[in-house]
Amino acid sequence: EKVYTATYESEALPLRPGEFVYTDIDETPVPMPCDFPYAITGFIGEIIDENETSIPLSEVYDHHWILKHSGFKNVLCLDGPQYIFGIGAESRNTPVHFPQGYGYRVSDTQLQWGANIHLLRTQYLDGEKYQATKECNECYYALGKGCRPEDNGTFTCCGDSDNLMKDDYFKCPISADSPTTAKNYKLRYTLNYTEYSNVKEARVGVWSTPDCNTYYGIETNDTAPEQVSSTIFHISKDAQILVAIGHQHVGAINISLFVNDEFVCASYPRYGTLPHVAGNEQGYLVQMSTCFEKDMDPNQPELFLHKDDYVRLDSWYFVGSDDPRIAPLPGGGHLNVMGYMYTVFTVEEEHSNNSSFATPISSS
Repeated sequence: EKVYTATYESEALPLRPGEFVYTDIDETPVPMPCDFPYAITGFIGEIIDENETSIPLSEVYDHHWILKHSGFKNVLCLDGPQYIFGIGAESRNTPVHFPQGYGYRVSDTQLQWGANIHLLRTQYLDGEKYQATKECNECYYALGKGCRPEDNGTFTCCGDSDNLMKDDYFKCPISADSPTTAKNYKLRYTLNYTEYSNVKEARVGVWSTPDCNTYYGIETNDTAPEQVSSTIFHISKDAQILVAIGHQHVGAINISLFVNDEFVCASYPRYGTLPHVAGNEQGYLVQMSTCFEKDMDPNQPELFLHKDDYVRLDSWYFVGSDDPRIAPLPGGGHLNVMGYMYTVFTVEEEHSNNSSFATPISSS
């Protein structure tokens, strides 16, 4: 089938030093293909500035960007993260490709898509540079951020707050010599797509741990620095996994998938090694490896799930005080981290598009 490629951009998002943005997905429309009913077969994205230049994470931290249309439900975690496409800081190095012959099909070309874009500009922060950057990126509480001490480590402390009105200037604390002018940033994303009828329908969803939560926090532990969050899901319908790719934050070790207690695969992070180089930012998580992809290896068996199987998701982080992988960013505990497994799959035809076939039954 013929595959088309199109690149789109979000609206400009002005940010001053220390400022953050967390767009409302229902109020942030984004362009998508509209010439004919289509099926998306791959995507990638990154953050750029007003000059179309790729921006390093040390200037603007790409916490996440997600896209979805109205009516979508994540049937792998009904109460968990809700998105069709998207990713975080590793975005520009972690493209997603659907296996040959499959795509996310969209019959209605007038369907409205929206974006939740979460960015934090971490230049000119107050205090020790790298500690201040960590606290800003991990949604620590601070005066002037529009949140309360009990909101420490939550999205409320980095943009998702009823206190943040359009004309307000809430921010991470900045130094006295910080400039006050804003700079425009945008999400740029590239889609591969084909005609609707050229491919079989693939579904998408996200498993998340602990217990389908959107994020969680882990305290410093020098005695047992490798910490795991684990959630077990009960499967109620037969399905086939086509693609699985993990999403984690700074401090991650890996995120792994098990079926009936048998290891299937893991996604591993790669950390950057060069200061302020877009795509290889020192101390930042800049890429996640693919956990599973159908037909990626001819010797790899296909991955089927059956009714009454159990899927386990293990998300590992290092929270010892000394973590050289992320230097010069400080080690220790991490707040507002994620343990996601983005998954492309097929399921029985009679299964409702918005009813769960995976239910979390235990989490630790």
